[in-house]
Amino acid sequence: MKKVFKKILAVSLCATLFLNGGASAAAADETTEKEPLDFTITSPYDGVDWDNWKQYKASLHSHTDASDGAQSIAESVKSHYDLGFQILAISDHAVVGKQWNEVPDMVPLYRLFKFGNTGMRDPVILTDEEREQIINGTYESAARDALGEQLGYDLGGMLEITQACEANGATPINDCHINTFNAQSVRAKMGIYGDFETVVKDCDKEGGFSFLDHTGEYVGRYVEDEERAYHPFYSNKFANIFLDYDSCVAFDVNSTRYDSVIWDEILKKTIPLGRNVPGIAFSDSHRAGDDNDWAFTMMLMPELTQEAFENCMWSGAWFSIGRVDTLYLGDEFNGTGNLPPAVTRINVDQENDTITIEGNQYNNIQWISDGKIIAEGPDMTTIDLNDYEDELGCYVRFHLTGPGGILYSQPFVTMADGVEYTSDVYKTFDLAMIFRAFADFLTYTIGHTFIVVLIKRVLWNHVW
Repeated sequence: MKKVFKKILAVSLCATLFLNGGASAAAADETTEKEPLDFTITSPYDGVDWDNWKQYKASLHSHTDASDGAQSIAESVKSHYDLGFQILAISDHAVVGKQWNEVPDMVPLYRLFKFGNTGMRDPVILTDEEREQIINGTYESAARDALGEQLGYDLGGMLEITQACEANGATPINDCHINTFNAQSVRAKMGIYGDFETVVKDCDKEGGFSFLDHTGEYVGRYVEDEERAYHPFYSNKFANIFLDYDSCVAFDVNSTRYDSVIWDEILKKTIPLGRNVPGIAFSDSHRAGDDNDWAFTMMLMPELTQEAFENCMWSGAWFSIGRVDTLYLGDEFNGTGNLPPAVTRINVDQENDTITIEGNQYNNIQWISDGKIIAEGPDMTTIDLNDYEDELGCYVRFHLTGPGGILYSQPFVTMADGVEYTSDVYKTFDLAMIFRAFADFLTYTIGHTFIVVLIKRVLWNHVW
């Protein structure tokens, strides 16, 4: 109705100008408002049934002493259960996850790197009975019961996600890791600094899916690295990955200071070319307890099953939660121990070009487009895109902030009729490609000799 009214008003003003002519037309022209843009809003939450679906707390990236963590598999599972998680994927370095009552195929060298954490101990796993009780929600946990009472609903059991791995092994200087699911070729491979592309490509070939981990460690994690976060080389490097591989489903937005900055720079490049990039958050925990609750996702699903989980990962229908965010919440903020901000409903009104949200546990809302806050306030539950036409790019997303941390929504694509959206994405080339080519050359030439095979078997416990 709003658009119809404005169009009628515009036509009436034009008719008035024509009839009055001359000076009166000039005077009227000064007060004539331009016709508002007509937006098409594409929401990643379009398929969500807000009345019947549930939100499930998920940990999709964490570690145990099967690679370099200090917590055992059993400790990790029980700790996540106590903290109210309903989905858990343990993604150890170069180790493809198995059931929680099975010892995974480990890489001794990686465990030795962090001997202070692992002690090269024999892995402690769940008993068959413990695993069954945790999955069906009958395992006794006073902490989980108390959290369920606080939230007002039964948390139920915890879904076991297997076949998860933090690929690219260990890399020098900074980590360049990729979380993979349902892929075996990435197991035990030593990483190449700066090479995200090869692992994503290999995972894609196997029919798996992946997301990029803590890229801020590669781009720069400190205050003085802000300029690097905006440098077009990095946004182009990552944009090409998402444009080439649909199976790379998300980008980490909360691990380091400028992750969300890089995310916005990527979105400006990929969305005009038809590729939205969801953001994701995770704890990357190495120790039991609150370390596991540092960051997580709230996944919107019709049921707690493996199929629903994978459908959600491909769709982007989740919210990312961070207990800290040094860029938006400051260096001293820590929301651990409080209920996080939550969204309970989203309504997209295509006719009136508005997005409305409902939620709780927040005290401020920020709407972001092209990396800039275009509107904010505790009562900004509705944004009218026509009110921000001059500041709005090809997408808008929002933050909820409160005592429990920050909630990041996925980007809503906002394309206006008659507006041309373009981006310049170029292919990047860096030392990582040379290093990877050299490593592949060594693998194919001397990698299968007796001595090298023996070393791989002893240090990697794997031959590829």
